[in-house]
Amino acid sequence: MKHTTPKMKMVLAVGFVMYLYVLIKLILFKWGSVDVHMLFYQFQHTVHQPHRIFDRPGNYTPLKEILRGIHSMSLSNPFLSTNLIGNILAFIPLGIFIPKLFTVRGASFINVCFLSLSLSLCFEVTQLLLCIGTFDVDDLILNTFGGIVGYGILRLFMIGNKPQSNEDLVLSPSSR
Repeated sequence: MKHTTPKMKMVLAVGFVMYLYVLIKLILFKWGSVDVHMLFYQFQHTVHQPHRIFDRPGNYTPLKEILRGIHSMSLSNPFLSTNLIGNILAFIPLGIFIPKLFTVRGASFINVCFLSLSLSLCFEVTQLLLCIGTFDVDDLILNTFGGIVGYGILRLFMIGNKPQSNEDLVLSPSSR
């Protein structure tokens, strides 16, 4: 992976923080205002009444909502697949940021999978504990897949922009 300059690292870090802020607003606050007092109140309420966690509906069956979304997809109503596509799209930038920010050589496929799954799990558990959303195991799958797609896009871009060696330039048909 090409060495990233300190200025570029700073730009990437600021972009990553902005991305995480947007992700928090999207997943935890559904684009509403970020209300820390409400979160604290919800947490206190959960601590005093922990049964609320188990009384909440959720999807704990892998692929249940994914298969339902796939079966209900149609060209006449493309918004039915918003959950599927949205969860994937939301984590594509993560798969791009992780390799560019966290190591000199770039993060491995396994690192991207693990970190995408971990961040998604943090969001799902937060929704469950604070009773501000529903836990959905399929979101873990889709978000992790989104991180993988982002990683794949980055790798394809890097392969496509790989500088040619001098030997390749000398032997190329256009130089004859």
